[in-house]
Amino acid sequence: MNPKDTLRPGMRLVGPDNHDYGAVERYDDESVYANGRRIPLGAIERVDQDRLYLDTAGTYSLIEQDTADIGTDGEVRIPVTEERLEVGKRQIDLGEIRVHKTVEEVEEVRHGPLNREDVEIERVRVNRRVTVPEERRQEGDWLIIPVMEEILVVEKRLMVTEEIRIRKHLVTEDREVRATVRREHASIDDTRAQTPTRPTSKTDSGGDDAAWDELHAEVRGAHH
Repeated sequence: MNPKDTLRPGMRLVGPDNHDYGAVERYDDESVYANGRRIPLGAIERVDQDRLYLDTAGTYSLIEQDTADIGTDGEVRIPVTEERLEVGKRQIDLGEIRVHKTVEEVEEVRHGPLNREDVEIERVRVNRRVTVPEERRQEGDWLIIPVMEEILVVEKRLMVTEEIRIRKHLVTEDREVRATVRREHASIDDTRAQTPTRPTSKTDSGGDDAAWDELHAEVRGAHH
C-alpha cells in the first residue's frame, strides 16, 4: 500500500525506538514535513491508524537534521554519532489469514439396537356389582384399570296395599210385600138325588161300611 494514500495532517511520526518525532504538518509527492524537518516517503516503513512508523534510515536522517550546525566562522560542524543497540519491541502487521469453510454432505449408515415399548391392551367383560368405586391395581406386568358405569335397575315387589274384611250378622226387618196370587174355589151343582148320608151306625146301614164308601165314590165321580 502506498503511504501517500493514507497521509493526512496531524499524524504522528514514530521511530524504531518508539520515539515521537512530532506531527505531520504537510506533505507532497516525495516527503512529509514535521517540525520543520523533511522525511522522505521511502523512510516510512508502515502506517498504523494515525501513526507513521519510520525505518532506521529515516530516523538517522532526522537525527542528522537536528545535530547539523554551521558555526559563525563559516565552518560546518558535523557531529560524530555512533549506533547503540537498544532492545525494544513494536507491533508489526504481518498480514491476515482468511479461513473459508465449506459444508460437505456425506451419507453415513449406522446400525445399532434400539429399544421401544409397546402397549398391549385387553378388554375383559366383568359385570361385577360393587358398592364403592374400585381403584386401579397392579397384577404382575398388568396394570388393571376398572371401568365402571351406573345402570338403571327396575325391580318388581309384591306389596299388600290394603285388606278387605268381611263378616255376616243376622238382620231382622219388617217388609210389606204386595203380590197377586191365584186361588181356586169349587162349586158343586148336584142335579141328581141327594147324596145319601152316611149312616152313623152299623145298625142304620146294616153294618156294611164298604157299601157306603162305594156309593160315595160314584157320586163324587159324577160331580167331576
